[in-house]
Amino acid sequence: MSIAMLSSLSTRRLLHAGLLVATLSVQAGCSAIQAERRDDADKPWKVGDRRHVEFDELLRQARGADIVLLGETHDNPAHHATQRRLLESLADRRPAPALVMEQFDLEQQASLDAILRSRETQQEKLLALKALMKPGWQWSGYEGLLSTALERNLPVLAANISREALREVSRNGVATLGAGASAQLGLDTGWSAAQQASLRQEVEAAHCGMLPEAAVGAMVDAQRVRDAIMADRLLSAPGSAVAILGRGHVRQDLAVPVYLKQRAPQKKVLSVALAEGGVAPDAPQPYDYVIPAEAVSRAEDPCAGLTAPKPQPAAR
Repeated sequence: MSIAMLSSLSTRRLLHAGLLVATLSVQAGCSAIQAERRDDADKPWKVGDRRHVEFDELLRQARGADIVLLGETHDNPAHHATQRRLLESLADRRPAPALVMEQFDLEQQASLDAILRSRETQQEKLLALKALMKPGWQWSGYEGLLSTALERNLPVLAANISREALREVSRNGVATLGAGASAQLGLDTGWSAAQQASLRQEVEAAHCGMLPEAAVGAMVDAQRVRDAIMADRLLSAPGSAVAILGRGHVRQDLAVPVYLKQRAPQKKVLSVALAEGGVAPDAPQPYDYVIPAEAVSRAEDPCAGLTAPKPQPAAR
């Protein structure tokens, strides 16, 4: 699988009015990790040491972190089970860690807060959260995480910029976020030409090589905005935070960790990639840990059947 394969969610969003303005979820690290022994196959891979470790070691590292980033493939049940295991192990920290979720948009935060504060039963709250989650996300993958949040009284923070707002960024630039927003989010400094080139390659690959050249720069801006906003939401948590994000968003070289490091270098951030298979041990891994899991069987190649948009006629 390619380094930037589209999820089934972003595939359905790929084309809009002749311009590819997908809500991008770049997913890195999809080829197989080689285990030293058969019984190592599902153990976390510690990138810095280039070895498999026991899960308890990862848990200890997570308990010592201010922010734990869990990068998933959105439709993989094994990833959600690992996320819940980690969240439950961290839920007794004080102050309680916030559950920060890409699966809710910023504009939904007031509704999230109202549901969590209500006097309804847990089941009624879960039904309300299910209704709030937008189409495209598989509720079954996130119900367990939100059940844990309700049971343990954890804050839940929306992390995602809406599709509509992101579309405006793609069309009209970062200025659409408002005066001073770009600098506040850390978008104006600390971003190199090499990072820009790498992200352009990721954007092109994630769109199956069909993104018009004129749109690539806009999509890169949109992806950077999305990562910077996710970082901003993590920094707004009252205490520690556990983030549920697409795997591409937890890359230390191009994504959310870049903006966390720039704005809050004192924060200890742990980046954990939940892989489908993984990558060969010698391949670069822009994470602290990679946790292998079985790949989900999907009906079709997300790039199959897609065609590049036709050029628009010149204005008369």
